[in-house]
Amino acid sequence: MPSELPQSNSPDSCFEQLWLTQTGQLGRGTTRNVYTLRDWSDVVLKVSCTPSNFTNWAEIVAYHFNKESNALARVVTWSWSGKFLVMEKLTPLEKGALDKYRFPDFLTDRKPENYGRDKEGNIKALDFGSLKFTQFTLSEFV
Repeated sequence: MPSELPQSNSPDSCFEQLWLTQTGQLGRGTTRNVYTLRDWSDVVLKVSCTPSNFTNWAEIVAYHFNKESNALARVVTWSWSGKFLVMEKLTPLEKGALDKYRFPDFLTDRKPENYGRDKEGNIKALDFGSLKFTQFTLSEFV
């Protein structure tokens, strides 16, 4: 069993070993599955179910260029291919928590289940692989 999380861009095989420590499936989407990990209660493992791994890569890039906004769950590490992504675990929101929330313009999937709270109580997106790319919003990433 791994004693620490693999570094970013590590081979998929390192993350496959991490995947073996999963304790349960938190969610299942059209492009990936999300798991809890035995030794890391503050993160989740997202595993792509598609050959392109696009959704994980979209989240890696979006987080990298927008992490100062504190609107996105922290991306901790990922595999070289993008098949595996480790992200900050958020707690589910209470009903009505998004009523006055200001969504970032580049996020298109605004379902309440795609948001959660971090340990400090900040509301963050936990699923942000679906993005609106326009000239205006692309400038937010550079």
